[in-house]
Amino acid sequence: MNNEARIDQPDVADTHLLPAEHSAGLWRISTLAFHPFLFAAASVFRLYASNLHELYFSDVATALAAALAAALVFFLAFGAALKHLGAKAAILASAVLVVGLFYSEIVDAANRYLGLGLSPVGALPIILAIMAIIAVAVAWARIDFTPANVVLNGIAFVLFIFPAWQVASHEWSAGGGSRVIAKAFDESAQEATDASLVADPTRAKNTPDIYYFIFDRYGSQSTLAEYFGFDNGDLIDFLEAKGFYVASDSHANYLKTAHSLASTFNMGYLDFLREDPRSKIGDWHPIFDMLRDHRVGRFLKSNEYDFIQIGAWWGPTQYNPSADENYSYGFGEFEHRYLRKTIIPAVLNAVAPASTYAKRLQWDIGQCQRVPRQIEKVKEIGDRSEATFVFAHILVPHDPYVFAPDGRCLSFEEHERRTKRDGYVEQVRYANSLIKDFVSALLAKEGPQPIIIIQADEGPFPDRYRHSNRSWHEATLDELRMKMGILNAYYFPDGNYRDLDQHITSVNTFRILFNKYFGTKLERLPDRIFAFPDYSNVYDFYDITDVVGGTWGAPRKIQPRAGPQKN
Repeated sequence: MNNEARIDQPDVADTHLLPAEHSAGLWRISTLAFHPFLFAAASVFRLYASNLHELYFSDVATALAAALAAALVFFLAFGAALKHLGAKAAILASAVLVVGLFYSEIVDAANRYLGLGLSPVGALPIILAIMAIIAVAVAWARIDFTPANVVLNGIAFVLFIFPAWQVASHEWSAGGGSRVIAKAFDESAQEATDASLVADPTRAKNTPDIYYFIFDRYGSQSTLAEYFGFDNGDLIDFLEAKGFYVASDSHANYLKTAHSLASTFNMGYLDFLREDPRSKIGDWHPIFDMLRDHRVGRFLKSNEYDFIQIGAWWGPTQYNPSADENYSYGFGEFEHRYLRKTIIPAVLNAVAPASTYAKRLQWDIGQCQRVPRQIEKVKEIGDRSEATFVFAHILVPHDPYVFAPDGRCLSFEEHERRTKRDGYVEQVRYANSLIKDFVSALLAKEGPQPIIIIQADEGPFPDRYRHSNRSWHEATLDELRMKMGILNAYYFPDGNYRDLDQHITSVNTFRILFNKYFGTKLERLPDRIFAFPDYSNVYDFYDITDVVGGTWGAPRKIQPRAGPQKN
């Protein structure tokens, strides 16, 4: 029998999987060959389960849908090639999916247990050759594939069920009841705030647009001078010449972005989060929930502002369900981490190592494409006539250090040659060029001038704490000062800054703004600085205000501008 005649017939291994009438043709589907879809789902759920404390299901939904779609495409494609959607098609689809979606784990295992020492690109031709041999062997074999199909179903089920059970258990134990408890404590702690958060109708009419920028890990002027030998006087001069008030001795309220933004947007401190049961297991969702629905956003929307969020790759700011519009360019954090585990980066590096997508997956996280587009979107929004609140989270000078001061995107070799210190300073220079660009553009618009606030959420990481879970109880005074000192600058159209001072922290940002422009009666909170021990105890706050800031009203001396470098 010739080969074409042979593969047109139902395969011996597939006859038990056919419908009762044993109808021939392409669309005879095996109801038991579900392992391709389980392997695809398992590849997503395994990464999801290892990051349950920081992810929502919505963060993984795109990757899950794409993986399942790939499973369907390969199953149908092999079924079409074999003229039968049976066990052979499913086995071939699973082989491709396992290699494609678990590629980095396969290469790591081969290197570990076989001592091969192969790079992902170096392993590619070997693995593809093995795959080709398997494909030919399965396609042409005249054996019963029922046992293989059953075994693969079992393996795929086990691989999927364990992370799926972890996800389900976590959602059950840290689900709706905890959120209700957290909300109750929050409302109790902030009852006075909410009672005072009422706009005066006579003052809330025709209020300016509000632009709130977070430049992640942008240190204060003294931080840059003392710890990086960099004089930031040029930017300070520029902002002050434009009418900004620059708080010269401002500090972050908390060590990390999530805490700082949650505190800022809810205009209060986070002590109440200790009462949330999820805090006992180090779950970040109590904080992330506060970023998805916060007092600042609700208040401005109730006063007929359009709320626009321009996010980064970091999940909590990439998308906000409460915003009227969301803009985020490129992969999200989960998608990036998931794709890096697949065969895609190795293929891209083999065939097009200098391509945008190869760089995006391997080392720059899409920053070279994202950041300029964020700034252009800000300037575009400035042309709107509606009252608008824009929150933009700009991940510079945050690593990866991929930018030259003029905004040119570095090659990987250039990136690797720079020290962390030089990379940080160069991205401060680039951040300064961005700030000058959008400030000039926004203030040049016709009509009423906007409110512009430019802050950092935290300062740069000291070397000992970079990619480390070292306890902050061990931090030196210099390490704490480096981490907590931030850029903090305000532009009010009327130029009246009597309610600001050089020590103001971001927890009071919107309290002062809303009192000034909306006639609310919010009290200014004490400006305090809090740390937590480590990433396993992110709610065990302790006050370091007196350690970091000294006595308020006695600012630390800033290095003279004739110092080391000029921006």
